[in-house]
Amino acid sequence: MTRRVVPVTLVALILTLAVAGCSQIAAIAPVGGDRLAEVRYAVNDILIEQEIGILIAPVCTVGSDEATVTCEGTTRDQQAVDAVSTAASPDDLVVRVGDEVVYDGSLIEVLERGSSG
Repeated sequence: MTRRVVPVTLVALILTLAVAGCSQIAAIAPVGGDRLAEVRYAVNDILIEQEIGILIAPVCTVGSDEATVTCEGTTRDQQAVDAVSTAASPDDLVVRVGDEVVYDGSLIEVLERGSSG
């Protein structure tokens, strides 16, 4: 009966590949999921892109039509964050901070920017 010894470098290589695979999966996770998750990821990405300090991260909910998503949060300087993506125009996303519209455009474009960076 012979015993095989697995070289330490082989174990290290396997662990490295496993960790690299996990980080790649984590990187693509934000572009998958349901509509609620997509809108939430996009709103957070926009706030980060605009360098808006977040006190309370936007919480998103699905409307009674099961397609309109609205989000509400608060900035560090106590301004309201509101976002909406309607059932009538699911790729359109409007994000407001206080009275100012900080984004009015494509939801998909925001998600694609976030997944490529």
